Amino acid sequence: MRENPAPRPVEDATPYPLMTRLRPSWSTVPRPLLTVLATLLVYVIGASALLVGTVLLLAVLPGVNVALGVTSGDPASPLDVGLALAMGALWLPAGMVGVRVGGWRPLGTVWSVEARWRRGMLRALGPWVAGGAVLVVAAAAVAGALVGPADGSVMGSAAADGSGASVATLLVLAVVVLVLAPLQAAGLELALRGIVLQAAGTWIRSPLAGILAAAAVTLIGRELSAPVLIPALTLALCAAVLAWRSGGLELPIALTTVLTVASLLVSALAAGTGAGAGAAALVAGVSAPGTSGAALAPADSSAALAGGVAAAIALVLVTAVLLVRLGRLEGSSPFIPTTRPAGVEAPAPVAV
Repeated sequence: MRENPAPRPVEDATPYPLMTRLRPSWSTVPRPLLTVLATLLVYVIGASALLVGTVLLLAVLPGVNVALGVTSGDPASPLDVGLALAMGALWLPAGMVGVRVGGWRPLGTVWSVEARWRRGMLRALGPWVAGGAVLVVAAAAVAGALVGPADGSVMGSAAADGSGASVATLLVLAVVVLVLAPLQAAGLELALRGIVLQAAGTWIRSPLAGILAAAAVTLIGRELSAPVLIPALTLALCAAVLAWRSGGLELPIALTTVLTVASLLVSALAAGTGAGAGAAALVAGVSAPGTSGAALAPADSSAALAGGVAAAIALVLVTAVLLVRLGRLEGSSPFIPTTRPAGVEAPAPVAV
């Protein structure tokens, strides 16, 4: 079936959360629900296949005797970190299928108000985002180091007993993180921020509804402890605000990518210390829901709590700077969203 391809001029400027309203067929009552359901279905299928495949592979590999339960929670384990990131990366194809099949609209409409990936946005603000994200991770690590670990078993890593991880293991871990972290960040922002913002925007014009919904989704499948929830909720709110203000997912994806890479590497290198515990709180905050990375061990570490609080404060400050910077680049208020201009045709219809 193909939608009527007749052009439809848009009379009003369209902010990012309202992109589904560009065509009537995209904003019917079932469409947001079908988008979310299709995304969840594809993710569950993919995650199940990944877990089963991993278990079978570990069972048949000669000389390998690794139990997932043993490696879970070790920030220096390439297996555990890689599996958690791969689980998060599955949100990317799941979100793509959800928008295209469930929402029956072009994928570009969820990337930005221009219905495409905006490289210019990243060129203009990418360095600011990267620098800010590094400062956030540094704040978490320094706060954790100042408080110190609650005991010698922070994160349950090998470093806690003085053995540490080998250089080869850390190099493998770094490669795994650099390859999979950007995919996880793109998947989480697409599925848990972009789709949720636009689903809420289909029914409610106020962006606040979508921003709060994106924050609420963060609570699902995550450890409900203060060191984890404080940075997780703060990141969800900041990323959703950036998506609304910038008119797309480019800046949230860049922010989440750098936060994930930097926090994972610091957590692994400083495992067993206060700095590692502080960074681990941020790791749990940026990790995909339901994965081993979305939990702390121990959860009540004072260093982890200090790191989570410091990261949250730094995230708010970095987001404020980005909003001001974006406003200056566009010559507008930091709180006026970038929109799809009035009079521009809606993106071409799609066939299903």
